[in-house]
Amino acid sequence: GPANEARLERLRRAGLSRYESLVYLGLVQDRNARVVEIARRTGVPQPKVYQALDSLVEKGFCAVGADAINRYRPIAPELALQGQQKRLGEQQAEVLALSQELAAVYNSGAEEQRWAPPVEIVKGLPQIRAVLVEQVRQARSEILYFGQSPQVPSLEVAQALWERAEAGVGLRLVFDERYFEGGELRGEEDDLLRKVKGERRRIAALPSKMIVVDRGAALISIARAGTEGLFLLVLRQEGLVTHCRTSFEHTWARASAF
Repeated sequence: GPANEARLERLRRAGLSRYESLVYLGLVQDRNARVVEIARRTGVPQPKVYQALDSLVEKGFCAVGADAINRYRPIAPELALQGQQKRLGEQQAEVLALSQELAAVYNSGAEEQRWAPPVEIVKGLPQIRAVLVEQVRQARSEILYFGQSPQVPSLEVAQALWERAEAGVGLRLVFDERYFEGGELRGEEDDLLRKVKGERRRIAALPSKMIVVDRGAALISIARAGTEGLFLLVLRQEGLVTHCRTSFEHTWARASAF
């Protein structure tokens, strides 16, 4: 039934194969079941039942007894899974240590000039937000911002813009007329963009969602019909960035006071 299927799936996540999970669950439900009975109840071929039992012994889920008829006995679940909990805890600690070690390597040269591709495409909303925040935090002199509706909530980006403005980076923002409509999900974000240090203007429509960081990078968010949604175009080639800056200046000149 559904309850058994759920238990089987959880046993598989705990490190057992499908056959091992079926056989162990069969023994837990009837500790005196013979191999023939387990095979009949679970649908696991009898030779595979023996293989699964031997594997369960190795993994600490079964024990071998002296009884020739009922040779295999299940280990009590709280004891069998205790070892797995310990192994998972050790794996988690190893992953955490590796994460911290790699983060230290990644951040060790954060202020150094690193090579980056002249054109990069980033997909997936979490990845897009992470790249936007990273690029904004690298700003040293000026950030140019096109706020085009509809806006996808991104509080992290607004906070990064606020941080750079507070650090003395110049900020110029142009919003289209509908940018702040329907902002129930973006309350804090919209508040930051309205109050951040910098110059703000408004225009009827914008050609794109765009952030230009200094003269080093232009980030353009694009949504295409029939695709999974947004992707981010990161431009670092000097000519392309200059073109984006020119587009911003042209729009800025035509925009009205906010």
